[in-house]
Amino acid sequence: MENRDLVVVGGGPAGYVAAIRARQLGARVTLIEESALGGLCLNRGCIPMKVLLRGAEFAEAPRKAKDYGVDLDAAQVDLGRMIARKDMVVRTVTGGVRLLLEGNGVEVVAGRGRLVSASAAEVMLPDGSVTSVESSSVLIATGASPARPRVSGGDKVLTTDDALTLTEIPPSMLILGGRAIGLGFATIFSRLGTEVTIAEESARLLPEMDAEIVSALERDLRRQKIKVLVSAVLKEVREAPGGGCEVVLSVGGEEVSIGAQCVLAADDRKTNLEGLGLEELGVDLHREGIRVDSRMRTSVPGVLAAGDVVGEPRLAHAAFAEGRIAAENALGKEAEMDYSAVPRCISVMPEIASVGLTEEEATSRGYQVRVGRFPLAANGMATALGERSGLVKVVSEAQYGQVLGVHIIGPHAGEIIGEAVLAMKLEAITQEVGTTAHTHPTISEALMEAALDVAGGAIHNLSEGG
Repeated sequence: MENRDLVVVGGGPAGYVAAIRARQLGARVTLIEESALGGLCLNRGCIPMKVLLRGAEFAEAPRKAKDYGVDLDAAQVDLGRMIARKDMVVRTVTGGVRLLLEGNGVEVVAGRGRLVSASAAEVMLPDGSVTSVESSSVLIATGASPARPRVSGGDKVLTTDDALTLTEIPPSMLILGGRAIGLGFATIFSRLGTEVTIAEESARLLPEMDAEIVSALERDLRRQKIKVLVSAVLKEVREAPGGGCEVVLSVGGEEVSIGAQCVLAADDRKTNLEGLGLEELGVDLHREGIRVDSRMRTSVPGVLAAGDVVGEPRLAHAAFAEGRIAAENALGKEAEMDYSAVPRCISVMPEIASVGLTEEEATSRGYQVRVGRFPLAANGMATALGERSGLVKVVSEAQYGQVLGVHIIGPHAGEIIGEAVLAMKLEAITQEVGTTAHTHPTISEALMEAALDVAGGAIHNLSEGG
């Protein structure tokens, strides 16, 4: 192969975006991917889960439809057909990524990449032969993979990859992990008829999210009859005499045994670093992956890294941004990653989304905090949809009203949070958000009202403000 300006190892969200951005800047680019383009997110993560969540919504439709005077037959769930639909969507989306790369003139090489120097990579091709490519810069974007717990009987535990290929609905499931992925699978299988228990090691679900939002989620989980165990540490997994698994947990220091047809390790991820030649090259690593600076540069000049391979926040949209920034810096631009306004979205029902500081974080950092809240029970669109269980919360700095964080639980939370992200990027104050006209009726009006509530000015709710 001829010399390139950038070689990208890994074709997930960070890698393919970096490759396209580099081509936009006129670079000669080769992207190396040993598996499927699109990485974990598009093939075995957020896109497949959104398809299954959509199916779970349809499974619940007959019950909700009765409230609107529509009598539907009872839902008949065919998980095999749902999985087939998921596979079709994945093929469509990943096929689109391939078309984008081809249309932008990115050379895509199928194979396993390995760095032999800061300016050269080897590629083991599917037929076993090896080729090499030299480049001015190399970007590592090999992502992360699901992992099983390292305990006795851990091999009996399903990974999220396994869960996305099930063709029969299990009667019961124990989900290890009460964070974004675990809660998403809990929502899906509970609505499909599975008896679900969640076991989370931390003292509460979603420890990184606002406590008030998590409390609202816990109330909804109880309504859905999803059992939740916190401070629950996995000790052992055994095969149950009647089939399924018997799981031994330490819950608050007390040993508890739970039986389930299947056990799912939801939130365990291992960074894909093996065989890349990083240690031989002297690339600095840390517990979660590759250490980088704000420009996505590693400790070795000319070698950059982006996406899940660098550790948290391990979000596809963060990887998109990291990939773009890495490409620009590799080609002599000056770009810097800003994590202060990267949103999080939890694919549960009701949906959760947040950006910025929680109330607890803002207070601990020394801010004088004012908070505005608006319940979806007071929102016209939520009432029309029959989705009144939810809340929008705005955390602001008291003196000037700068928006420090926004936290939402309710329908379309992941769509609405985009407005809050923009407000934070522009350093908007709550008055500007609250006095901006929002379409009526929409859920987004709740963000406007929560911003007004910071100063006690919410119109459609009786409140004294934050």
